Amino acid sequence: MSDQPGDGVVRLRLKVYQWIYGIAMVFIVLAIGLIILPGLLREYALVPSVVATYCFFVIGLVSLCVYVNVTWLRRKFPFNWIVSCCIAACLALGTVSTLSSQRTVHVLLLSLEILVMMALLLLVGSFLLPDCPTIAHLFLTWFIFVVFSVVLMVAVCVHVSDLIYSYEVATHFVLWQVICPLIVFQAQVISGYWENLPPILDRPLCSTMLLFDFLACYIFLDSADEVGFEFYYAGQAANLKFMARSIKSQWDMFMDSQ
Repeated sequence: MSDQPGDGVVRLRLKVYQWIYGIAMVFIVLAIGLIILPGLLREYALVPSVVATYCFFVIGLVSLCVYVNVTWLRRKFPFNWIVSCCIAACLALGTVSTLSSQRTVHVLLLSLEILVMMALLLLVGSFLLPDCPTIAHLFLTWFIFVVFSVVLMVAVCVHVSDLIYSYEVATHFVLWQVICPLIVFQAQVISGYWENLPPILDRPLCSTMLLFDFLACYIFLDSADEVGFEFYYAGQAANLKFMARSIKSQWDMFMDSQ
C-alpha cells in the first residue's frame, strides 16, 4: 500500500525537527561556552568591549539581513551552512563582548531557564488544534500562557521578602509573556502550519534564528536585576512626584515659549 500524502508531510516534519533543533542546540551550547570563557580568564580584560560589540553585531546582523533576502544563497549547499555558521559566530561573539565576565553557575542557570522555556514554547507551537486556524491557535496559546504566568508570577512575588527581588522575578515573567507568540510562531512555521511545507531547505536559517532568540533572552535576563531596580526606583512615591513636577515644569516652559 502506498503512503498517504499526510504521512510524507509528517516524516518531513520530523526530519526538519531533528535538523533544525539539533543544529540550534549545537549553536547554543557553543554560545554558552563562549559566554563562560571570559569568566575563566579573569586575568585578561577581554570583556566588555564596545568596539568588538559593534563590529560583531553589525557584521552579523547585516549578513543575516542579506542572507535572508537572497534565496539562492539560503538554499545553496554548502554556502548556506557556511554563512549561517559565520552569522551565528558573530552574534555569539557580539553577545559575549556586550556582557561583563560571567560566573559559570550564573550562565548555566540562566541558560537552563531559557532552554526550558524555549523548549516548552516550541513544543506548544508544534501542535495545532483540529480545525483551528493557525493564527487563532497562536493567540489562544498566548492568552492561556499569559494568564497562567501572571497567576504564577503573583504567587511567587508575594512570597519574596525583598520588594526589589520581586521586581526582578517579575521581569523574567514579563519577558516570557512578550516573547511567547514569537517562539510559538517560529515553531508553527517550522512545522509547516502557515500553508507551507516544513522548511527543509532553510534549516540553517531556522537554527540561526533560534540561536538569535536564545542570545536575546540571555542578554535581557542577565540585566533583569538592573531592570527590576529601575522599575522599583521609578515606582517610589517621591520619585513619581519628582517626575510629575519635572514634566509639569517642562510643559509650563513649553507653553510660555509659544
